[in-house]
Amino acid sequence: MLYLIGLGMEIKDLSLNALNCIRKCDKIYLENYTSIGCSLDELKKLIKKDINLAGRELIENNQDKILNEARKKNVGILVYGDPLIATTHINYLIDSKKIGVKIKVIHNVSVFNFATETGLMIYNFGKTTSIPFNNKKINTPINVIKNNLKIGLHTLILLDLDPKKNKFLTINCALDYLMKNDINKKCITCVSLGKKNQDIKYGKIKDLIKLNFKDFPQCIIIPGKLHFREEEALKLYNVESH
Repeated sequence: MLYLIGLGMEIKDLSLNALNCIRKCDKIYLENYTSIGCSLDELKKLIKKDINLAGRELIENNQDKILNEARKKNVGILVYGDPLIATTHINYLIDSKKIGVKIKVIHNVSVFNFATETGLMIYNFGKTTSIPFNNKKINTPINVIKNNLKIGLHTLILLDLDPKKNKFLTINCALDYLMKNDINKKCITCVSLGKKNQDIKYGKIKDLIKLNFKDFPQCIIIPGKLHFREEEALKLYNVESH
């Protein structure tokens, strides 16, 4: 049996359902490259089992190894946030069923849930995009933003990260990328959504880029056409021009 288990944004987000499934597992992997969350020590202390760190090489390129293990015993893959938000893990859902390996998905909260704390309505979001580290010649995020804006929809922009190397694309770098590509609308910056140090700000890019965003993970939202209640909510996070 294979368990895909969402950890949520913090250790307190771990559900009773998830804990019960973890207790059934003979082997546990922590996928540690698509996002960040509670520490390995926190998890070990809570579940009292050995945890194997699993990077991109194992999760994406050696999927057969994990699926074969799941034929013989209970295997759990712990994923920060929700396990099916990253497209990588959808492959496990599809391929396990193809080869007859039983699979159970334990969902949890993710950045998509907490993005609504900005006051924006989930129904008004369009396609999500992400900005990679080496983005000088990358146009896809800009095209997604512009297409969403054409039909009045908000754009959630995820920022690249490499937790193993403690490397993160910052909001400041992402805002610079947007400005260089003629995106000059007001936007929302989000830091550590769903955590105690959550920080949300709304304003012009030229004002936001001057700020220091210290904590991670970080993301940006480009609002589309705003409902009057969304406008009201964003005033709570407004950064005044100087």
